[in-house]
Amino acid sequence: MIFVAVGTQFPFDRLIRYVDEWAAQHQAAGIAQIADGAYLPQQLRWERFMATNVFNQHLRAASLIISHAGMGNIITALENRKPIIVMNRQHALGEHRNDHQLDGLEWMGRLPGVYTAATRDALYALLEQQHELTPASTDTYTGRQALTDFIDQAIRA
Repeated sequence: MIFVAVGTQFPFDRLIRYVDEWAAQHQAAGIAQIADGAYLPQQLRWERFMATNVFNQHLRAASLIISHAGMGNIITALENRKPIIVMNRQHALGEHRNDHQLDGLEWMGRLPGVYTAATRDALYALLEQQHELTPASTDTYTGRQALTDFIDQAIRA
């Protein structure tokens, strides 16, 4: 099962629509947390917001996480040993206040278990090979501090 999460601050209709359309074409099951988005998925089950325990339950049940390029979801996926695909919101499309998520895609993609997609085609290519996407190994991260250290090194590289 695929779990899509866009966070709680902004909707991300483009990502939800892309995953929903792909899921419909491939008869794939999934659930999406869509925030205040206008697009309502047709194939994916969805909720606007989820309590933490419900969010964690869906995350643990999923074989793949798809998310906006937010560090909270990345950290949670890594801690739960789930591969995650992240897509950036775009300022020009009114999806965010600036393009900091696009700026972060390069170093995010260096994190073990994190896969990045800046376009629909890149997202679909990753979804086509989703069974080959692997989470970070259990010895890669022992906690948030190790991840923070890795990110710090990646940004400086």
